[in-house]
Amino acid sequence: MAKANYFIRVIHKGREKDYFDFWRRNSTTNAAGEQLNADLVGFEVTQSGNDADDAIASVRRKHAGLQIDTQSVRVDEAA
Repeated sequence: MAKANYFIRVIHKGREKDYFDFWRRNSTTNAAGEQLNADLVGFEVTQSGNDADDAIASVRRKHAGLQIDTQSVRVDEAA
């Protein structure tokens, strides 16, 4: 079976609340009044894997200590 590519969002350390406020609550600013954007709260990694769990495990090893938004993982349909 061929591996697929997955898009996995990784959350910057210390930005967990901002990340979920930005992506889930559609907040544009945090409690300190800072403008939130996708790059500020996290980044997206493209990772190949046999399945989503395999790809997530690879990203966890590469970015140890950072939280991953497992609910937003997407498969690359074009690959």
